[in-house]
Amino acid sequence: MSIESIVSQQKAAFRDGRTRSIKARKSMLKQLRKLISTHEKELCDAIKQDFGKPYIESYVTEIYTLLDEIDYHLKNLYGWMKPESVGGPIVTFPSKNVIYKQPKGTVLIIGAWNYPVNLTLMPLIGAISAGNTAILKPSELAPATSTKLKELFERYFKPDVISVIEGGVDVTTELLSQSFDHIFFTGSTRVGKIVMKAAAENLTPVTLELGGKSPAIVFEDANIDVAANRIWWGKTINGGQTCVAPDFVLIHSSKKEAFIEASKKAISSFFKNDYRIGENYTAIINHVHFDRLIDLLKQSNVIFGGDTNRDTRFIEPTIIDAEWDDEIMKDEIFGPLLPVITYDDDKEIPLQLNKKPAPLALYIFTESKEKQEFIIQHVPFGGGCVNDTISHLGNPNLPFGGVGFSGMGSYHGKYSFDTFSREQGVLKKPSWPDPDVRYPPYNDLTLSVFKRLFSK
Repeated sequence: MSIESIVSQQKAAFRDGRTRSIKARKSMLKQLRKLISTHEKELCDAIKQDFGKPYIESYVTEIYTLLDEIDYHLKNLYGWMKPESVGGPIVTFPSKNVIYKQPKGTVLIIGAWNYPVNLTLMPLIGAISAGNTAILKPSELAPATSTKLKELFERYFKPDVISVIEGGVDVTTELLSQSFDHIFFTGSTRVGKIVMKAAAENLTPVTLELGGKSPAIVFEDANIDVAANRIWWGKTINGGQTCVAPDFVLIHSSKKEAFIEASKKAISSFFKNDYRIGENYTAIINHVHFDRLIDLLKQSNVIFGGDTNRDTRFIEPTIIDAEWDDEIMKDEIFGPLLPVITYDDDKEIPLQLNKKPAPLALYIFTESKEKQEFIIQHVPFGGGCVNDTISHLGNPNLPFGGVGFSGMGSYHGKYSFDTFSREQGVLKKPSWPDPDVRYPPYNDLTLSVFKRLFSK
């Protein structure tokens, strides 16, 4: 079946209303939960086949997070769907004013390769909760996972409700030419611009979850050992191939050497039995990305680490002594290389960071509430943590999304439901009273009465 036919089929299913009721939405969420929980090992094995991700890491970051999100939606969906009554001005009295939460229609979700299950299915949970039909486009860079997702969805869902379409750039281009009611894209800023441009042709709203150079700021009063542990925990998950991984450290010059020593200790502790791809460490997704990282490595001043193996696409966690104008500081790294840059005066921090596009995440390490608020108020970023990294993604009560070049829109929890819903305002008025004064012909007396009643 052609892509155009699949989209038409889904639009017809949406018009029929088969995904609208709370019963239908909950049934689909439960079916998705069954798909994930029953086949979690197969999904994790597919991810491991694509880029050697350890099972425990896949389970925690790809499976558990999805099951937890589904449960949160099932628990709260009735309240989210319920029409919201709001007040009205005296000029509309008497009336009842209601905001309905309507599904958008047929949506396209384009997933990313670095978390090929999570980043494809997490937005789907919101699309289902909001009552839409959906087409999923998994990343072709994780082919085993993409194939497994297609196989499972064909088994668990009818294609007129949820379809998985595989393919490369040509397939994505054809999908983007269709008239969807919403497009949700996770990936690079470069491709995000292409998606947004294509969506504009059909005036399709978009959510873009992109990336950027997410800084970890380590102030002079920070607990250095804790900072090193938590920064390297966030950096080594998925081999550094995480859109919210700490991209570089900006540290007070007086703490640089202590941080480097603490980092060596942290890395050695995390991988004290050496690196084993598929058991305790993740490979780089493919040789294109591997070679890109190697080029950066060759141009950098390595302090610690730097071992590589092209056959296994292994790159060791690496500490790099860097300056703002170094090559590695130009674009998002997306690998286990961590530049360290120093500053001397707190006022330098926003001045330097605001020269770059706003990042998807930002991490602040300090015991000072004043310093925390100083950064939060003076540096724009999507979301982040104080004295931690990445953990904000685990709270469904927090919106997850970018700003500027790191994206637009947000999701997780109710924010996912809202992303795939549209608010429809309705004023309901009784037939009586129906005063003549509201109808033409109007005269000076009419205006005088209106001013007397309604002017402030």
